[in-house]
Amino acid sequence: MTDSLGKAAEEWFGIKADPDNVEKLRAYIVKTYGGETPAILAKVFSSGEAAGILTVNETYFFREPAHFSFLRDNLPLYENTGIRICCAAVSTGCEAYSIAMLIESYNKRRAAGERPLTYHIDAFDINPTVIETAVKGTYGERALRDDGDCFHYAAVPYLQKLEYGYLIDTSLQKNINFFTHNLMDKLPSNEYNFIFFRNAFIYFSVQNRERVLFNVSAALKKGGILIMGVSETAGVSHPNLDNKNNADIFYFIKK
Repeated sequence: MTDSLGKAAEEWFGIKADPDNVEKLRAYIVKTYGGETPAILAKVFSSGEAAGILTVNETYFFREPAHFSFLRDNLPLYENTGIRICCAAVSTGCEAYSIAMLIESYNKRRAAGERPLTYHIDAFDINPTVIETAVKGTYGERALRDDGDCFHYAAVPYLQKLEYGYLIDTSLQKNINFFTHNLMDKLPSNEYNFIFFRNAFIYFSVQNRERVLFNVSAALKKGGILIMGVSETAGVSHPNLDNKNNADIFYFIKK
C-alpha cells in the first residue's frame, strides 16, 4: 500500500513523499474510509486531505533575510510601474506577509507627497489547511525569530501580540491573494516581477523538477527574478533562467 500511495503522491503533487508521512496517510485512509481504492485515492488527493499529511509547512517571518534585503534594494525600480510578486508554496503565509510588511515600511519612509509603490502578491500552496491559516493570520510565538530580526522594525507595527503568539493586521491582506494551487500545473499569471519559491523544490522528485521549473519560469515577466532557498540554488538548471548573484544571494533572471 505504501508504494501505491507514494506513487500517487508523485503523480498528483510531484513530490517524493517522506515514507513516514506516507504511512501516516495510509493509516488515515484506513481509519477514515476503511481501505484504499482508486476512487478513494482520487478523493483524498483532490480534496487536499493528502496534502495536509504529506507536505512540510515550516515557515516564519523574514526567513533568510538576505532575500528580503535584495527585494528591498530593488523596489525603487518599480516605483512607476508597481510590482507583482508570487509566493509559491507559501505554507501558512509568513513569507507573503513579510513582503507586504517590507513594502508598507518602504512606502512609509518615502518623502511626503511621493506616490506609494503599488503592489500585488499572489500566494498559494497545495495544502488548503495552511491557506486557511494564512487567511486567518494567527501565528504562534515561533513565527517571529532571531533569524530575520533586522526586519522586525517592519513586522512589529503589523503584529498584535496574543497570549500565545501573534495576530496579523488585516490591512495587509488588501494586496495579498491567498489560494490553493498545485505547482505541477501552470501558474495563474505570467506577469510576475518576482517569484519567491523557497525551500520546497527539494521535495519534488527528480523527474518532476523540470516541469515545476518550467511552470515557475513561464510565470515570470521577461527580466523577472526567481528567488529560491539558499540550499536549493545549486540544483537548478533551466534554459529560461540565468543564474546570477550579487555577493549576498544567488538568484535567477528570466532570459
